[in-house]
Amino acid sequence: MKKFLFLVSLLTLLLVVNSVAFGANGVINVSMNGNKVQVKEVNILMDGQALKSDVPSFIHIDRTLVPIRFVAERFGAKVDWDQPTKTATVTHKDKVVKLIIDSDKVLLNNETKTLDKNSIPKLVTFANNDSRTMVPVRFISEILGYEVGWDENSETPYINSSDDIEVIDLSPTVDPEVPSKPETPEVSQKTTTINSINVVKGSTGKNRLEIKSNQSIKFEPLFLPDSNKLIIDIENAVLKTSEPDKPSEIKVNDANISKVTYSQYKSNPYVTRIVVELQDKADYGFYTSDDGKTTILAIEDYKFNNIEIDKSGNEALVIDNVEGIQYNVIKLKSPERIVIDLLDTNLTQKVYEYNLQVGFVNKVRVSQFSGDNNYSPNDRIVRIVLDVVDGVKDPNVIVTRDGDKLIITPEKSIWDYISYDVSGTDRLLSIKNNDKVKYDIDYNLNSKRMDITIPSEDSDLVEGLTSLNDNFIKEIRVTKNSYDTIVSIQFKRGIEYDVISDRSAKLIQVAFRRDPNIPYNDKTIVIDAGHGGKDPGAISPNGTQEKSVNLQVALKVQQLLESMGYNVIMTRTDDTFVDLYERANIANRNNADLFVSVHHNSTINNATNGLEILYCPRGSGSGKTADQYPLAETMSKSILSKTGGVDRGIIQRPGLVVIRESNMPAVLVEVGYLSNNEEEKRIISDAYQNKVAEGIVLGIQNYLDMY
Repeated sequence: MKKFLFLVSLLTLLLVVNSVAFGANGVINVSMNGNKVQVKEVNILMDGQALKSDVPSFIHIDRTLVPIRFVAERFGAKVDWDQPTKTATVTHKDKVVKLIIDSDKVLLNNETKTLDKNSIPKLVTFANNDSRTMVPVRFISEILGYEVGWDENSETPYINSSDDIEVIDLSPTVDPEVPSKPETPEVSQKTTTINSINVVKGSTGKNRLEIKSNQSIKFEPLFLPDSNKLIIDIENAVLKTSEPDKPSEIKVNDANISKVTYSQYKSNPYVTRIVVELQDKADYGFYTSDDGKTTILAIEDYKFNNIEIDKSGNEALVIDNVEGIQYNVIKLKSPERIVIDLLDTNLTQKVYEYNLQVGFVNKVRVSQFSGDNNYSPNDRIVRIVLDVVDGVKDPNVIVTRDGDKLIITPEKSIWDYISYDVSGTDRLLSIKNNDKVKYDIDYNLNSKRMDITIPSEDSDLVEGLTSLNDNFIKEIRVTKNSYDTIVSIQFKRGIEYDVISDRSAKLIQVAFRRDPNIPYNDKTIVIDAGHGGKDPGAISPNGTQEKSVNLQVALKVQQLLESMGYNVIMTRTDDTFVDLYERANIANRNNADLFVSVHHNSTINNATNGLEILYCPRGSGSGKTADQYPLAETMSKSILSKTGGVDRGIIQRPGLVVIRESNMPAVLVEVGYLSNNEEEKRIISDAYQNKVAEGIVLGIQNYLDMY
């Protein structure tokens, strides 16, 4: 095997220094087995070229972990995934490898092998909630028969897919001339076709190089500092232009690019060469579309590294090193968000969420935005999303420049002086004043309203009304005159409260909870037995119809709730068909407090079993103004505590009509799987149905006690 490790290392170092796209991005946060872990992101070089993936590779303990599907498919392998068993099957030539998440056993052509503890496949969740199967690169590469190593100079792992590693000339002839060849080799089906090479403009008018191909391209960029030329040799690529054997030229002459020339540089093997002549040494990066058929070269784009709270003491957010950047501010509804799009910008730090609270801003999320109809498809955009505190209506920000800084200042609102904490058993409302004040609190049980009166001279609160609709507080209104500022809190239900702060305090704090003395019969609960009539729902292999067991469980829930004094409304009490929208309308017309839909599941994999709770996230439906997750979480815990069943999780399902169109908190309970023979036996038994009904009722009680 020919090895030119020094030269490969030197080339690797050049690539890391000169290309934004090939630089590792430091420490990132991931989640493995429910634990948050900090790992070091690292690039993987395959035959000298950095592998690109939509999720990063990283070093964990002493292993480099990579997404199995991406790396395996780069080797020409096929990857299949079986969700119920969490098994990945990699098929490559005469080898079939089966790996199971969190298992140290691997099947290689049906032969069992045992992995060491640091090589066990992991399901990894990144900061953007994207989950991938990750495996050590050495294991999967060596299984498939490739050489894997570590370049000490650049601290970069590499993979060699061939025994012959070509010596790369670091001072090549850069004119894209075609050497004479005795014969033209046959074009194979694996050969990439370069359909076009163009200089294109984005929304800002900035030029980029666009390479269009029929599939993903493989190339090795090389920057020559003496001549400021960037050489891009695309391997195994046939150039489809009018005269591919003659160099073509695109004159640009902008601030970054002088001109671009390209041709069919070689045909044995095929190589398409592109030479980009730059005005001066510059940062650059390559970016590929999701389908791999469009590759963009961007010169001197901005780099988004971080966003933080202004260290000068201003209530603002600051982005550094973006002098002259162009941006757009967009306001989004349901829920309220403010979006700031940074144009000609690349996300260099793989941190997608920032826990920053400034004014009404509750959290900050960032992403590399692919653009929409408002932008050019050639744009590179970093989208910053400011998540807004619940209840704030029509928020605004002021964006200003200070040298190379972009300063984002949330306009003042009541949330600069009032905070509302829902993390504990009790709700906690805090009001910040300028100095210690004597205040009065008055609560009217009949109107469910609390007034907190503060001297106006000691408060900066501005007048206004804020709707919360969080299942506990309806709204908060601030009124003021020359003497008093009054904070009025309108509750949705009767409460008990405790004043936590002293009688004279700078920070007024009040804790409150549901009044346990108020009877449950002031609550209306809608119980929906799924399917019915002409719609049988799922049918088990033994003939059990879902509509029947849904109704049996729903009627048991009705009986228990009514015995406790609840007002219960059923969408059906017999084998009749009820339209999905009508089920939600029944709940809406009766101003129900909760909506619970009872269902049973089915799948082609008869080994699957367990409880699932489905809910519609806030903002997905017109009536979904409150967070639906707490009801789903409480319901899941309560049913499992009664049945001891298998927990298959809490799942967002914004497309389900009955829970999307109902205006109150709503869940759909998938009790179990009729397709599983053992679970079907439990589902049809009266004793198990009683346990499920008790769990649903307990979930309703626990939710109402807390909310």
